[in-house]
Amino acid sequence: MSSDEHHRALLPYDRALDELGLGDRVSVLSVPSGYPSPRLVNPVLLRDQGRALLFEAPAARPDIVGELSAALARRDVVRLDGVAVTHCHGDHAGMAGVIAGLGRPLGERSPVHVHSAGYRFLTQPAASYFDETFLIFQSRAQFGLLDLSSMRAVDMLEHPRRAPYAHYFERTPKRALRFVDEGRLPAGFVALATPGHSNDCVLYLDTRRGVAIPGDTIICVGRPEDPSSQDFVVPIFTTMGQGYSRGFESYLASVRRIRRLFETHDVRVVLPPHGRFAVIEPMAWVRFAERYFDGLYRILREEFLLAGGAPRREPFTAAELNPLVPHAHSHTVSTPSHVFGMLCALADEGYLTLTEDVTSRRITFVLDEVPPRDYLAARLAEDPGPLELFGARAG
Repeated sequence: MSSDEHHRALLPYDRALDELGLGDRVSVLSVPSGYPSPRLVNPVLLRDQGRALLFEAPAARPDIVGELSAALARRDVVRLDGVAVTHCHGDHAGMAGVIAGLGRPLGERSPVHVHSAGYRFLTQPAASYFDETFLIFQSRAQFGLLDLSSMRAVDMLEHPRRAPYAHYFERTPKRALRFVDEGRLPAGFVALATPGHSNDCVLYLDTRRGVAIPGDTIICVGRPEDPSSQDFVVPIFTTMGQGYSRGFESYLASVRRIRRLFETHDVRVVLPPHGRFAVIEPMAWVRFAERYFDGLYRILREEFLLAGGAPRREPFTAAELNPLVPHAHSHTVSTPSHVFGMLCALADEGYLTLTEDVTSRRITFVLDEVPPRDYLAARLAEDPGPLELFGARAG
């Protein structure tokens, strides 16, 4: 974004909420995420007509539970009327069952609202952690970053970059959950499915105040004192092992649906879960996402597949594009996940041939036909169809 667009689109949370007259009803409570990056996560507290609703429930690490409980207490909240999570990753849902029991008798909880696609992380966290760990290493192997045949399951589970997160979810019984895709939402809210980062991502919209809580689908970075550092980030796609191109295809579809939501609904402010800023011009994020993917495709097509003026004929992995692709503000495997998903989508279309080694799980691609210059722009311009919003129902 340009410097002027930064100033129009992003404001520090407190300033944005105060300018919109929401400061007495909406609070952003920054606490540690439990992860190296992003280091902080921003649960949102909404209070209205005696209700206290919390959106996002970070890792169930005792110190983080303590920090969030203390932040709620400072705002005179001793009991929650509902907890809603945007997706079941540890820094967004790990303590959902714990914080839902705040101020209640042992075993009693407020409703926990979640999309049904990810709830097993809450009901069976140990087994889900095992599955997720394997998929993470499998995806790295598919990118071309490691050889899976040399790793045992125990090596993955005890890897120093993975093992610290083994206990970030506290088990929560299914009877405490309310599935938003079945209309089990807090009154006054609707939800939009936004898969891509994960299969179960949803964006919540407070229809009375125009407050959107998007989860990791929309993330900001930067420092308030330096407008040039302020930007959006596309999150890593964590659905790779579940369909190769699924993360990429799903995220493009989510961009189109979010554009339609912002065009048709009064969204006054978006509160991302990471970073220091609220988005007060929501369409700025749509423009960013469209430019990002179009730029990524241009690099792939012009600077890699057609480098030197002739089509590339030798096999290649997704990781070979890494030197060409900027990783500004993002985790080092985020952009490779986007590139990999894009390559798999082009293979689905018939422009590339995809081959996966049965032992290493490394995927190589071969160019069959140069894809059209406007392939990505055309995808982004597709009509998303009727906007399907999950609305609250009784019960």
